[in-house]
Order: sequence, then C-alpha cells, then structure tokens
Amino acid sequence: MNATISHEPPWMEISLPQFPTLEQNLKVDVVVVGAGLTGLTTAYLLSQEGVAVALIDRGPIAGVDSFHTTAHLTYVTDSRLHELVDKFGREAARSFWEAGAAAIDQIDRTVRDLNLECDFRRVPGYLHQSVRSDSASEVKGLHKDADLARELGFEASFVERVPYANRPGIRFAHQAKFHPRKYFKGLLSAIQNNGGYIFEDTALQKVEEDPMQVVANGRRIRCDYLVIATHNPLMGTQGAATATLFQTKLSLYTSYVLGARLPADSVDEGLYWDTHDPYDYLRIEDCPEGQYAIFGGEDVKTGQEDEPEEVFRRLLTRLNKVLPMATAERRWLGQVVETDDGMPFIGENAPREFIATGFCGNGFTLGTLSAMMARDSFLGRSNPWSSLLQVQRSPFHGGLWRYVKENADYPYYMLRDRIVRGESTVAEVSNGAGAIVRVNGERAAAYRDEHGNMTLLSPTCSHLKCIVRWNDVDRTWDCPCHGSRFKATGEVLSGPAEEPLHLLKASGKTS
Repeated sequence: MNATISHEPPWMEISLPQFPTLEQNLKVDVVVVGAGLTGLTTAYLLSQEGVAVALIDRGPIAGVDSFHTTAHLTYVTDSRLHELVDKFGREAARSFWEAGAAAIDQIDRTVRDLNLECDFRRVPGYLHQSVRSDSASEVKGLHKDADLARELGFEASFVERVPYANRPGIRFAHQAKFHPRKYFKGLLSAIQNNGGYIFEDTALQKVEEDPMQVVANGRRIRCDYLVIATHNPLMGTQGAATATLFQTKLSLYTSYVLGARLPADSVDEGLYWDTHDPYDYLRIEDCPEGQYAIFGGEDVKTGQEDEPEEVFRRLLTRLNKVLPMATAERRWLGQVVETDDGMPFIGENAPREFIATGFCGNGFTLGTLSAMMARDSFLGRSNPWSSLLQVQRSPFHGGLWRYVKENADYPYYMLRDRIVRGESTVAEVSNGAGAIVRVNGERAAAYRDEHGNMTLLSPTCSHLKCIVRWNDVDRTWDCPCHGSRFKATGEVLSGPAEEPLHLLKASGKTS
C-alpha cells in the first residue's frame, strides 16, 4: 500500500464552520448532546418547529463517528430480512424497514427544503453472494429474501449477476448516497438561522434534575428535555449501575475502510454489500476524474485486533481481486454499535431524557430516524416506531445466546490483560507510537509524539477497568472490553467511558 496514503475519508476536503465553547449560562427548551449526524438532525428538526435548542459536543462538530462514515443510506438492515421475520414477525420486520425508508425520505426532503448541494442521489443497493463463497444455500437465501421483500411491499428483485461482483444477488431500488460534510454544513446554517445555539469543545459533566439542567464547561443550561446523541450514550440522569446494565446490550465494532480511484464506467454507481460475516461493502461514486470506490469490511470488536496493518492488507487484496484497476489512496477506521437483537435502541430511557444508539451499520439512516423520533417525543406526537424500538425492551429479546456471547469479552479480557505482561520498555516506544510498558514495576500506557515527548497514562480504562490497547492506525488507546476509545494523550474519543485515562506523566523526552 502506498506509503503516502491518507488516513482521512474524502469528505474532509469540505471544512465546517467553527463554533465557540459554552461560556455562559443558558435556558432553552431542549439540549442535544453530541453533534454528529443524529444530533445535528435532531437540532435541525426541532428548530424547524420553533423549539429553542442548544447543541453541544465535547470536540469539533462531526469529529468522531460521523467523520469516519462511509455514508451509505439504505433501509436494508444488517440483519437479513428473513432473520427479522423469524425473530420479530412479518409486521415488525416490515415496520423496521419502512422506518429506514422514511428516514431516507426525510434526508431527501431536507436537501430539497434547504436547497442543499450535497450530491444527494438515489441509487440502487445490491446484496450479493460473497466473492469468497460458491455456496448454493447462500443463493437460496437471497431468493428467499427477494421474494419476502416484495411480499412486504419493497421494490426488490433477484438478479443473476450483480455488477462488479459477478455473483447472484438482490437489487433494492431507491437507496441513496450523499456527501455528508456538505449536508452537515447546510444543517448547521439552518440551525443557526432558526435561532439555535451550537457549542464545540463543550463536554457534558452531569445532568441535574428538578429543575433539569445540563452542566458543561462549568456552566449550566436549563432545559425541559435532553437528547443524548453520542453514538454510545452517556450516563445522563441514570446511575452507574443502570448505565452499565444497558451497556451489556451493546457491542462496539471497528470497521476497516479503503478509498480508491477507478477509471470512468468501471462499475455501475450504487451501494453493494455481501453475504459474508462480517460482510464487505462497497460504495461507487461517479466523479469528474472517473469513479471513486469506498470499500470496507473486516469488522472486529474494538480493541481486539492485534495487527490492524494485516487487516488492511487483507482488505486491499480483496479489493484488487474484484477491482484490479483500483488505486487505493485512503484508509480509515469507523466504529459501529451492534445490539443484542439487531434493532437500535431509540426512545426515552428516563422521563424527559431521550437516547439513540445501536445503529448496526446503518448509522446515517437510523440516526436520521432517531432525530425524527426525538422531535416527536418532545412535541408529544405519536410515532409509529416508538414501541418497536423502545429502550426498555428485554436484553434477551434477540436471544440469550447472542447476549451471553457478546458479554463474554469482559471477564476474558479483564483477566487476560492482567496476566499478560507488557512487552515494551519506554525506550522502545518510537516517535508517533504507543505501547503498554513497565515503569518502576508498574504498567503504563506510553505515547511518544512526533517530537519525542512522552506521555505516560494509566492503562486502565475509566469505564470498567479493562486494560487498553494501542491502535497504531488511528493512534488511539482502545478498550477491548466495551469499545471505549481514547486519544493518544488520554482524552475520551468515544464512550462508554466518560472520564479520560489518568495522567501519570506528561511532556519531556523520556528514555
């Protein structure tokens, strides 16, 4: 792979406006915490209704998960349609897919209402047999899902040969794609025009009740309602025990992504994903220079991949096999939150407190749906999906085995990483790298920046005390137990952890 390859998605060519930190007390109707796609859309939809909104984020706007998106817009879920029907019944499965279709329609409507130039386009989506398999049972399952989708009212058809993959599959009409940063820019402008407040570098510290108010940056925002739109929800008004129990219904996975240039007309423009587990996915975009491919997969639980460079090599090998004309120029990591039953958790987890998480690879579709449901919840409107996706449903809703399997990681990694000794010394940590080391007989998470300055952190995740691991692709500390991620210098990048890694020693050229 090209040594000069970029580690940022192509969206980053578009800059977003900067916003101030919170420096005064406020009173609004709704506080939205988290300024990714879900939070931005929530603030926009509420402000369109005349609701006074404050949107806060502990970092820059769309700076974490919405920054790393591949921006597929599809109502076709990670869980296969026949699996949803077997698990929940035909009407529930139909309703879930209709929710995704309604969310794409909302994005379409927003683009038209705001006259946004964000490259929104309806394209087909293809679920196809894996190029790594010739299984007849996979083809039979595709026939079954195509027939079932049509019976439930969706425009789907079985095709003998899907473009690019040259494998049998299903063509789903009316999916979509867009440029996320251009879309965000339009939402931000609309929120401000509607009188909404937007604050960056403003971390939620706590939520107080009676009266409800959010404490952030030492300031208070009085509000009537709270929407937590932080990918993995923060604790809010819930106690630690309740928040920890809810976390057992979530599993955080890291997905590996390549960006590559293609000659014009190499592949039909659209969205593609296969039947492998974990599946590979592809987005093809026509552009002035030809075509652009976003190819990803190799999903693994966050913090549990020992050799990410090898993962990228495997992904590149498969890309070159199916698209030999592709020239890879970018690579990045994204994170998805899976749930115990394959459906997201969207709704109130406490009175006047709304959360949304577990989008299972459909982040932009279900994030938009979450915003629509949050708006309706605050305004007291009925919503057709509130019961289906309620937060309080049983942790065994999707089956006891998956629930137990996903939560086996915590005791395993808690024990294993306390037995396995750190393999590096401080002197062995090179510039721009990190490692778990021994300092005076104690473990430390050591990071040396590009100038040789060393930062020593406690290696213990602030969530539930697992030992973090160094991710040399993103230069982050990742927790293998519940998927928390921290910047190289210890600040929280994504939850469930809410506190940084404890600082042991900073700065100076430590040898």
